[in-house]
Amino acid sequence: MADDASTQALFDLWKKQMEEGTRAWTRLVGQLGQGGQAQAPDPFAFWRPFMDAQMTGWSQLLTQAPPTPDALKQWKQFLDQWIAAWGKVLEQAMGTETFAQALGKYLDQWLSAQGPAKKIAEESTEATLQALGVPSRRQVVGIARQMVDLEERVEGVEDRLAALLARMDDLFKALEDHEAAAARRARERTAQ
Repeated sequence: MADDASTQALFDLWKKQMEEGTRAWTRLVGQLGQGGQAQAPDPFAFWRPFMDAQMTGWSQLLTQAPPTPDALKQWKQFLDQWIAAWGKVLEQAMGTETFAQALGKYLDQWLSAQGPAKKIAEESTEATLQALGVPSRRQVVGIARQMVDLEERVEGVEDRLAALLARMDDLFKALEDHEAAAARRARERTAQ
């Protein structure tokens, strides 16, 4: 008998939560319907009739015996109907310009609140890492950038040095060619 009472209490709690959730959606949809537009549909009208019938049937069924495959089939049908009803209500409510504006306003407010919160969290993290003597992400990124800059500078110096060495090789080769030509001319003069 205690099992029957706990089952009934569970379903009563679930039913109460569903009603409270529906009231919240009704208030939201009612607010969205204000502002010169027609009042949005009442979600209670879509699912209240079969919800009451199903809940009564389920309460009686579960207080008499444990769930059977037929009971589970009925539960699935109930959930399918409930999902379809909510889908219809949400589709109608979310398809309005008013809902889009309300959602946009909510997102703007949320983003406005997140900016300062993120800054505070970053500052707190930075202070904690500094107290622990651990470099922060920003510091590691800064060091990595400096290392990349240093590598680029070293590569630039290596490129310039390679160009100077190539030029010096060309000059030495030209000087050797000039000296060899001068020596050849001198031999040709002496041979004449």
